[in-house]
Amino acid sequence: MSGSLYRNDPAFTGLELVLMILFLIGAAGVFIFLCEGGEAPGWVRTFPGGLVADSMYMSGDGIQPVGSVYGFSAGSSAPARPVLVPVVNPGRMGSAQVMVSLFIGDTGAIDMDRLNMTWSSGGMPQRIQKTDEPVLVCPNWTIAGKYNMLPGRTADSDNWLEPNEQFMILACPPASLAPYQQFTLKMYPEGPVVPLSLTRTTPGYIRPVMNLG
Repeated sequence: MSGSLYRNDPAFTGLELVLMILFLIGAAGVFIFLCEGGEAPGWVRTFPGGLVADSMYMSGDGIQPVGSVYGFSAGSSAPARPVLVPVVNPGRMGSAQVMVSLFIGDTGAIDMDRLNMTWSSGGMPQRIQKTDEPVLVCPNWTIAGKYNMLPGRTADSDNWLEPNEQFMILACPPASLAPYQQFTLKMYPEGPVVPLSLTRTTPGYIRPVMNLG
């Protein structure tokens, strides 16, 4: 006979088995990524001290104000959140609100839970703490709202400020401000990020809601 009845096929090597396993793992990862809506799962982004979180901070992200800073009298609450001031006085300013976002083109994210904030109004800057309570008790600050700039999209439920997202920051100092009093609200994101400094002056007549520019 001119040939064998059996074909001599190459054996399924160990290397091919490893490559197939790696391919299946990669395919599963892509599937999970797509199921998450094209975004990294929360456990990846919030891994404390992990490589992914560090790389986000190293991307050079910075925060910027979106629109004006608004002030509210010490006799009224902000529209987004009730504010409890130490002394009610409609003739003084008791809280301030500003919308913030990442710089256009930034691809990382900023963990707002790790952001430090100070308020100064004539003296040494005083650090104010973040709170998630439904009522903002002064002196503290909170995320009063989260928005997505893309039509039909909503912001994530986490406190990572990401591209296309805007967070409404509401802050109140230890003591209310008099008319014509200057104050500076400063935000310090964690990592090598330039702080956001906002300096404004209260108007001569304090109203319930004031556009401070």
